[in-house]
Amino acid sequence: MTRVHNGNPRTLLSVIIPAYNVEHFIAASLESALSQPRSEEIELIVIDDGSTDHTLERILEVQRTELGRNIRVIHQENRGVSAARNRAIAEATSPYIGFLDSDDVWSTDFTAKIMPLLDAKVADIIEFNVGIINSAGKVIDEVKLIDPATVGARACDLAALLDFARVYQVFPAARVYKRALWDGIEFPAGRVYEDAAAIPLVYARAQSLFRLADNLYFYRRRAGSITTKATPYTVMSLATCAEETMERCDGGALDPFWLAMFHKVFSYACHQAARVDARAFAESIRMVEATAAHYRVFAANRTDTPKELRFHRKIVADRRWFQAKRMVKRALGLELRPPAAAPRGAPPGNLRGRPSAGSQR
Repeated sequence: MTRVHNGNPRTLLSVIIPAYNVEHFIAASLESALSQPRSEEIELIVIDDGSTDHTLERILEVQRTELGRNIRVIHQENRGVSAARNRAIAEATSPYIGFLDSDDVWSTDFTAKIMPLLDAKVADIIEFNVGIINSAGKVIDEVKLIDPATVGARACDLAALLDFARVYQVFPAARVYKRALWDGIEFPAGRVYEDAAAIPLVYARAQSLFRLADNLYFYRRRAGSITTKATPYTVMSLATCAEETMERCDGGALDPFWLAMFHKVFSYACHQAARVDARAFAESIRMVEATAAHYRVFAANRTDTPKELRFHRKIVADRRWFQAKRMVKRALGLELRPPAAAPRGAPPGNLRGRPSAGSQR
């Protein structure tokens, strides 16, 4: 039953959808939410971030359909995904928020699993697993955040936070959140891997979690996405996040969590430095070394973390591996390519539940 507030339907879940030059995918993304049961209780806030292709036209086409009446479209000059998400969060009116990237889709049973938990107010954050699809919508992989042995309610205590840091899957769309958790928290503008800065702050505020082992969200791996190419910009973003995380260690009860997050983020900055093009490698290494130098000062008088960060050999080994892997992919024609046509319509039936057998990460 649709809830009514002051004579108007009241939504239970606001969904944040930043969109930039995704004309091939945005309709399928929106329709995967609008085709859900209880879609009338979902508010879709779509931020067109200055797209230069037909993305805005595709959004408006879906908005004009009968199911599209709960889509709110905001068009702004291009300011990046962080600014788009921050704008949408500020506009959200529901007690819970979720995230849906404009080239991804929900499982067909997303709301059947999620909405009853929101009705019951079971937790501050609901977590679930994620499948991976290719440009054509075929399930090719999965990201396992939740072990089936750990499903159900859990306190968001230090042990849970350390588990979160260990798994280190920080993309926003793998959870649904109580909206109040986001008060005063924003994604940092002008950076990529902005999730690593914002999501741990939200977890540090949460009191309770509810875990589902179902694959309720499907991330699209495609050519042209931010995560397919490493640059000094990606290394800088991660190094900055690592330093901010280190600065949150203030001698308090959450220091073990922030230290664990620092080591994960720094390790990923090194991972990205190993992947950059040859002409950008020296610059990327300088960024990593600068963060390591700041860490040495930070760790000098601490007994809960190593005094030095050892990373040079790992970067060299990773770089050799990435270069060999790239050569093999080129030789076999396995590099990601842009889609030939726009996939349209609701997500295919094989997006229900787990990916098909045999999918590999």
